[in-house]
Amino acid sequence: MAEGDAAAPKKMSRILEWLEVLAKLVGASAVLVVALFANSLQSKLTGVSIQSQREQAESQLRASMFSSLIAPIMGPTGSDKPMSVDRELILTELLALNFNENFEMKPLMEDVIKRLNTERVGKKETEDDPREQLWSMARRISERQKATIAREWSASRSSDKSSATGCEAYYLNLNTTMERHDAPVAADAECQVAAAFSDIVDLKSPDGNYTLRMVAHRPDFENQTVRVSAQPFLSRQNSPKSTDTQYSFTMTWLDLPLTDNTILSDGNRFAAYLRTFYGETVSVTVMWFPKGYFTPRERPLNYTEVQQLLGRTQQ
Repeated sequence: MAEGDAAAPKKMSRILEWLEVLAKLVGASAVLVVALFANSLQSKLTGVSIQSQREQAESQLRASMFSSLIAPIMGPTGSDKPMSVDRELILTELLALNFNENFEMKPLMEDVIKRLNTERVGKKETEDDPREQLWSMARRISERQKATIAREWSASRSSDKSSATGCEAYYLNLNTTMERHDAPVAADAECQVAAAFSDIVDLKSPDGNYTLRMVAHRPDFENQTVRVSAQPFLSRQNSPKSTDTQYSFTMTWLDLPLTDNTILSDGNRFAAYLRTFYGETVSVTVMWFPKGYFTPRERPLNYTEVQQLLGRTQQ
């Protein structure tokens, strides 16, 4: 009995020793975990800080560049002699290529075209069209902007497997020699449309909620423009109502997707731009934006990140 009483304190002492060792290990582990967390947090904060500084430096550079380019066009020249059209063309190209997502460049480009048209008077028709330089640049910008929206579509479909799978873009080929159709023309399985001028063309939004009814007519092959009538309406109506808004405009090379687009009440948005003017054929691209999309000049942040922060997925 005495031996048992003597062993009890020893056993208790060992338990206390083990508890003390365990407490030290837990404390050391906690310190290590906190250190690792702090290091990870610091790395993230450092990355965010570097990115923020880089974006700030880039914004300052772009602001300085924009001021340097726009000042000669909009500001006083220091003399009564206007800026040469060649210099204005170069400055306009630099502005459009670097700031086309953020600013409406069409008025500036139209002014250059107007001056180039004035200088074309009296020149031989065999000479190269001086407007082609600006038109070519506009084509590049349009395709670049379309590729940007295609990436947004890819990200949208990756995050929402149940999203609609309709055509994101339609390619209209309008021919002056083709006979007109009696009924509205729809796209084929590859989102291609072959139609005559003045044909009615119906193009559905990717989610099928809206149908865009378009009519292209009066092509001007000399100035490379075409008159367009566009009327979006709810697909369940089968045809537009008299109260549905109709847009009539002259489409030119200067219509760019990110600035010349139309947003509908349900968040759908579409744009149309010229793709080619060749022989007797005019090609037009009609593209739809991801539902709820807003353009760079309408927001200061990344569209996809904002949607994720808000917990919204594309429908």
